[in-house]
Amino acid sequence: MKPVAALVATAVLLLAGLIGPLGGTGAAAAAEPAVDRVSGVSLRLDLTDMSPRIVTATGPDTLTIIGTLTNTGDQPVEQLRARVQRGNPITTEGALRDALEGNAAADAVTPQFQPIADELAPGESIPFRLSVPLRGSPAEGLALGQTGVHEILVNVNGVPTRGQLARVAAVRMLLPVHSLPPDGRSAGVSPRSTGSAVPFSMLYPISDRPHRLATVPGQKTLLADDALAASFASGGRLHGLVTAVAQEAPAGSPVRAATCLAIDPALVETAAAMRDGYEVLQPDGSAAAGTGADAAGKWLDMLASVAKAGCTVALPYADADLVALTRGGLGAVATQTIRDARDLLTDQELLGLSALPPVTWPADGAVDEPTLAPIVEAGDQALILSADAVEQGRLRRSRGMVTIAGSPLYALLSDPLLTAAGQASTRQVSGVAIGGAAATTTPSGTSTPLSTQDTIGALAFRAAEADRAAASGDPMVLAPPREWGVEGTGARALLSAVSELISRGELTPRNPVDVLRSGPDQDAPQRALVYPTPVGAREIPGAVVEQVRRTGAALADLVTAAEEPDPGTVGVGPEQAFTPVRRGLVRPLSAALRGSPGAAETFAGLQDDRVEALRGLVAVVEPTIPFSLGTSDAPLPITIVNGLPVPVRVRIEVSPTPGLQVAPIAEQSIPPLGRRQLSVNAKVTRSGQFTVVTRVITPGGGQLGAASRLKVVSTAYGTITVWLTATAGALLVLLVARRVLRRRRGGPDHPPGPGLPPDLPPGPPPDPVQDRDPDPGPPPDQSPDRLPGPLGSGGPARGRDVRPDPSRTPIPGR
Repeated sequence: MKPVAALVATAVLLLAGLIGPLGGTGAAAAAEPAVDRVSGVSLRLDLTDMSPRIVTATGPDTLTIIGTLTNTGDQPVEQLRARVQRGNPITTEGALRDALEGNAAADAVTPQFQPIADELAPGESIPFRLSVPLRGSPAEGLALGQTGVHEILVNVNGVPTRGQLARVAAVRMLLPVHSLPPDGRSAGVSPRSTGSAVPFSMLYPISDRPHRLATVPGQKTLLADDALAASFASGGRLHGLVTAVAQEAPAGSPVRAATCLAIDPALVETAAAMRDGYEVLQPDGSAAAGTGADAAGKWLDMLASVAKAGCTVALPYADADLVALTRGGLGAVATQTIRDARDLLTDQELLGLSALPPVTWPADGAVDEPTLAPIVEAGDQALILSADAVEQGRLRRSRGMVTIAGSPLYALLSDPLLTAAGQASTRQVSGVAIGGAAATTTPSGTSTPLSTQDTIGALAFRAAEADRAAASGDPMVLAPPREWGVEGTGARALLSAVSELISRGELTPRNPVDVLRSGPDQDAPQRALVYPTPVGAREIPGAVVEQVRRTGAALADLVTAAEEPDPGTVGVGPEQAFTPVRRGLVRPLSAALRGSPGAAETFAGLQDDRVEALRGLVAVVEPTIPFSLGTSDAPLPITIVNGLPVPVRVRIEVSPTPGLQVAPIAEQSIPPLGRRQLSVNAKVTRSGQFTVVTRVITPGGGQLGAASRLKVVSTAYGTITVWLTATAGALLVLLVARRVLRRRRGGPDHPPGPGLPPDLPPGPPPDPVQDRDPDPGPPPDQSPDRLPGPLGSGGPARGRDVRPDPSRTPIPGR
């Protein structure tokens, strides 16, 4: 079988070699020969400008593209050259989707390459400018001959050090052609008249990823980084978004009439807090002063002016992932984020908007059925959903209004094709293998000037369907991706294109809130929800939701200890102190972090650290030196400190300590930003050194702050020691008294032992001279028959009864 397998493999390879070159046009194959895989070659192509963005008969007759080419690899690339090529007009939605995904061919017209540089060394960048006639010969220009939407490709070729000529970088985009400019031989060609305009509505998201960390009143606003300082400043992304609306969609303009700002209240709240001064968390855990206070204040004033000029809806607070919250058992939190959002945007100290419509635009325009309950609980009546998020009938619909099956809610559908046009995508180019393969990229979904070009092209494509779409009267709704990275130039280009399409009669503005307020028609279809699989894959992970839930529980336990301050005293109430912290708990669940589980987990950890830091502000002060107790029942000093701006009522728990008894301690009220010293009744049962462990406990049972260890040295006698000492003293007195009594009686201290003479009767002591024996006699018998007697006496002789002679008994005391 092995020889047969080898023959089959050889045949397959030969067929692949024969068929492979037929996969593209002859011109493309000749210009871009395949090369072997070369490591270390990587070029980045950044486009900074393109003109025109929409081709018209009265506009420029040359397409100009400006950009920068950077060698991000470790090998030089030589003979760099570039060209702009195009595909045929896109006629179907499927073909447009293929183009957006990078699967369409853009080689219908392939002009000659233009030289860029002889060599580009590693780390170097070079600017370039390509100009190509929109009409004319295919060898020299794009040779446009039809209106419609075309895909164009900026194609860069080069020769690596160890390789052959190949494509080394490419960027694709859509180029709408509304009418043809003159080509030098004939006048421009005007578009055909559609006869009717498509009703059009657009959502304009103003949001950002979360930056703020939890603090309480009295503490400086703390941010995880200072990126907002640059974004709020002139030239920054958020500054550009608001400026674009002010310039291209002023109050009363047709574009503003079609546009509804979708604002994240957490971003507005952060800007307001930054205006009063803030700090930025440093890598070492310290905090440094932020630099964007002035820029934040100016941006907030500009946003308020723009928002009051037209339609505005509130995103959930921090643009929270409502589905993830509901799945994690935090449905009540999901409801609160919707309510908080409208409360903040109508706050006079922030934007001061009038009452906002009860409308929710969820992340990715999709929700599941369990998430409907929190939305209804928040008082909402309508949703803005992607048409892909509801069940389709026999005819696929991308616009209109439907009622949600089994729910009092109804939904305005947004066009999924327009949303997809704003998303980033990257595909690998087949047949080219430079450092893993040169990639064809798109500026969509990035913060670059051409980020909205695909959206403009998709919008022009939909507008060309006016004859078919306008009859229903349903508005076409553009709902950009939630993680919209568009900056000022891209936003202005999009709004300018909308204005041009409206002025040419292809679009007619419809206020999306007015559409929603009118409600669905009686014959509006009823549709069940569909939660697309790709949307679920991007959802905030359950582990992050669980960490947020634990952090929320820790905060709720802290709130149980908070009290209202007494009238006329310093401090704030629990609501004022902890509501900003409670709201901020959902920041790690922001839709801006969908698809970035690592970033969501990191921010959840930072939030948890901040809540723990707040809990640590209430604790027992740990003394630096031991405390001495001089008596057995001396008071024990305990000091509790409260670093929160709200008064707290807590319990002090003292762990059991052998040798030390502490009386129960009643609940204590600690003033805000103050301390309270207690004298706790304590009794020692022995002398020595003790370690007394004390903790601050909330009414909910949680511990605040770290446990405090108080070293106690006792020099007093305990009760057992005193009893033992008294007993020993009494026994000593008793023994002394007995000895004295015996001496007074004249008797020995001890009774005579065996073999000793009894006590003599009282009387005068005998005369020592008279008592002396003048003739001691012979020495005692040393015969073996005599044995030592007890206690040193002679002892009884064997076979004889020997008794002591009373006359020879010594007198006691001599």
